[in-house]
Amino acid sequence: MLVSVPFGVGALALVLSAGCSKKKDDLPALSKTEEVEVPSVPAPPANGPKLGAVAEVTPVMDRPATTGKQLGYLHAGAQVARAEKPYNTDKCPGGWYPVRPRGFVCAGETATLDLKHPTLVAMAQGPKLDQPSPFVYGRLKNEGSLLERDTGKENAVKEVGKLRRRSIVAVVGSWTAMDPEGKMQRLALMPSGQFVKAGDLEPVPGSEFKGVELNDKTELPVGFVVKRGIRAWQVEKGEADKLDPLEYHQVLSLTGKFRTVGPLKYWGMADGRYARHRDVLIVRKRNAFPDFAQADQKWIDVSIVTNTLVLYEGKKPVFVTLVSTGRDRLGDPKTSASTAQGTFELGGKHVTAAKFNPKGIEELFDVHDAPWAIELTSGQMLIGAPWHDRFGIENGQGQIQLSPSDALRVWQWADPEVPEGWHGVSVPGEKKVYVVVRK
Repeated sequence: MLVSVPFGVGALALVLSAGCSKKKDDLPALSKTEEVEVPSVPAPPANGPKLGAVAEVTPVMDRPATTGKQLGYLHAGAQVARAEKPYNTDKCPGGWYPVRPRGFVCAGETATLDLKHPTLVAMAQGPKLDQPSPFVYGRLKNEGSLLERDTGKENAVKEVGKLRRRSIVAVVGSWTAMDPEGKMQRLALMPSGQFVKAGDLEPVPGSEFKGVELNDKTELPVGFVVKRGIRAWQVEKGEADKLDPLEYHQVLSLTGKFRTVGPLKYWGMADGRYARHRDVLIVRKRNAFPDFAQADQKWIDVSIVTNTLVLYEGKKPVFVTLVSTGRDRLGDPKTSASTAQGTFELGGKHVTAAKFNPKGIEELFDVHDAPWAIELTSGQMLIGAPWHDRFGIENGQGQIQLSPSDALRVWQWADPEVPEGWHGVSVPGEKKVYVVVRK
């Protein structure tokens, strides 16, 4: 379960306890039992009053009590529709408010009814949920300082840690303040409320690679070029001749037929050319399916050897793409940078991996707020990786990395849906989504 932590956004946003002016007499009576039951309350209307999150993680509970189950969470700056009045004030002086579409949030240290709260103003630039990258990402050119507001000084920050060279951070705003050496600096604001020096960052362009939608016109097998310097071939009368180059990450529409010239196999392409088998990566039709692949059951098929991912609905493939599994391939994930094999379930979804260890994604640098994180019951994640373009090749510590566009595609398709204004859901949906990770 995710745990909320205090949130600080420099001089732009101080964490203030947001109380409630309602009198206790106006509130429903508390249950006399220690365990609060899950009440049945209507979802607040979308055009109702709002509650704002002022913590990096503002929990949404299934009942108006700290003893409940966490359904998900809001991130600092987010606003969600709430009820007019709190349900109760049990261990929450500001009151537990029903929020849309379900659950309860405590108005207090992590949430406020004051929509002019400095944190809400500072973090007004929320994630772009329809774009490959929800935020702008920057890469540290050299080792840099991780900074927070120095509450003992005006317009100043203090160092609270170091970020390794090439570390990746999301940027949601900026501020000018005095650094620990007494120099005025333009600072880049991270979603966590911490800062890095803007001058230490360089842009991260992100990969433009996209997978392939499968339908009646486009079916498996599909080929991908994952090497550079590869050419197409003309194959006639038992001879093969080189043709024009094929581009890196080019998608090849295959006929499913092949020819053999000497010891080499050549796959036929829809345009009449051929691709040499050893030069390209082929995703073929499955001949066997897991038992749960019935009707419209959603599941994800990941191959470590080929570094590919296919989305299935029952036995029907609907999308295929390249991924990067752990760099040590089929090694032991407990002792090496490998992706664990097995059949897992989707355990949660997050707009960004805000609360996951930034050192657990790449070996040589930190990654903060990786986008479109899908949490598996194995503890691994499917995540967007805007910092490289090696899809189809192993990379990283063992997370399953996708291009930003593909990560968004998978994130939007997989259940459960993340409600409007929420940053993540921390429980599975009613419909399970399985993930098969195999050789």
